[in-house]
Amino acid sequence: MTANKFQIRTAYREKRRQILPAQREMAAAFAAKELMQQAVFLQSEHIACYLATPFEFETLPIIEAIWQAKKYCYLPVLDSGEHPALTFVRYQYGDALHLNRYSILEPVKVSERIASADLDLALVPLIAFDHAGHRLGAGGGYYDRSFAFLRALAVRKPQLMGLAYAIQEKENLPSDPWDIHLDAVLTEKAVHYFKR
Repeated sequence: MTANKFQIRTAYREKRRQILPAQREMAAAFAAKELMQQAVFLQSEHIACYLATPFEFETLPIIEAIWQAKKYCYLPVLDSGEHPALTFVRYQYGDALHLNRYSILEPVKVSERIASADLDLALVPLIAFDHAGHRLGAGGGYYDRSFAFLRALAVRKPQLMGLAYAIQEKENLPSDPWDIHLDAVLTEKAVHYFKR
């Protein structure tokens, strides 16, 4: 199973790399506009997002949309420890950022934190997704550990929405018991919602 995931990651990272910069810009603009019309966004106050690494789905227009809608935006910060997860920290315009050990930008100031369970919506990166809501991440397990509590709850809060290009969809992805499934995926073409 793990070897299969490794092969899929390699193939879909390459697909993602081939998207032209102009297409990335258009996709990000479409996604921000589309997200603002979704009920899950309109009903959410505390929204987690991320700052994209090269070739990930660009999030700056979405973060600006969150601010424009007068909602609270949070970014993930890596925890340290034996089984590290993510801490979500409020991000406001002009806040200082620095690169973490994976060269991902995260806030320097970490005083305004929110528990994962108190988020309304979490927008998450991915390498591939399928029609059942399975998500293939980078392999570190940070999001799976951070939202592991969702496996035990009937009511899903926060809603987890992946951000991806349409070409990142695969017919079927392998899934492990610890993988957290998505409620939706937003691409440059549509929003896909998944039934639980």
